[in-house]
Amino acid sequence: MTVALVTGASTGFGRLTVETLARRGHQVFAGLRDIGGRNAKAAAELTALAAAEALDLRVVELDVTDQFSADRAVAAVIDAAGRIDAVANNAGMIFPGPVEAFTAEEAQRQFDVNVFGALRVSRAALPQLRRQGVGVLIQVGSTSSRVTIPYGGLYAASKAALGSLTEAWHHELAPFGVESVIVDAAPYPTSIGANAVPPADTARLEAYAEGFGGFVTELTALQTQAPADPQTVADAIVAVIESPAGKRPLRTVVAPAPQRDAIETLNAAAVEAARTVSADMGVSAFLAQDPSPDRRPARQS
Repeated sequence: MTVALVTGASTGFGRLTVETLARRGHQVFAGLRDIGGRNAKAAAELTALAAAEALDLRVVELDVTDQFSADRAVAAVIDAAGRIDAVANNAGMIFPGPVEAFTAEEAQRQFDVNVFGALRVSRAALPQLRRQGVGVLIQVGSTSSRVTIPYGGLYAASKAALGSLTEAWHHELAPFGVESVIVDAAPYPTSIGANAVPPADTARLEAYAEGFGGFVTELTALQTQAPADPQTVADAIVAVIESPAGKRPLRTVVAPAPQRDAIETLNAAAVEAARTVSADMGVSAFLAQDPSPDRRPARQS
């Protein structure tokens, strides 16, 4: 049984992940912000599900934009379970649109949740993980961090930053027995799209109206024709959590086959590049020793 904390668990990938983990017998803590207000319904639903199915699933208040909230949530998990084995940083938001139309303040909001939120929660959990000498940090990333398409620049930049943090942790935490990995997901129909934040500078946005409008139309049409199942991403996160210690791949890609294969080719090249650059700098001894690649770990039945 794994003790897992999942952020952003009110809807989407996070909600599916906590429910799947709990039904598979794990002890799960669903991190939600504002459980007495905007997420009261989601918190009540998760609590009712746990009671109805006798699941070890609990809701904890967790606002990833607040370090005190992150510290308190992690402390609550450790107080209840005595340890923490897996942290899945799933909380995120998206600011779609032409980069020029966003103010610096809007960019800060994008990064505050997607990057600094994961940093806050990870910092809260890492002292316990290092003391245990075992555990895993899982970041929920995006394929856009590897291949950036138009009108997703802020989101892609935040996920690229998250990927860089993941890789640094991957090497830095290995001596402590703690793994750091990322699940890069393609776009899936979840509430992150419904809650997208458009640019506030409508005058700048107007200059891109034709291109951005056409982009949204084409992308929406394709996704409507062949909607993907977000449970696929939740299953991948669960599979990573359930993989044996030391056998988890740095990057797991969850995407349609053509996208997945292209990005896995990039990832393999990046691994080789890291080895070459590190060797040339004389620091290759500090790289984590990765297992043989199995980029899509199979979830155990």
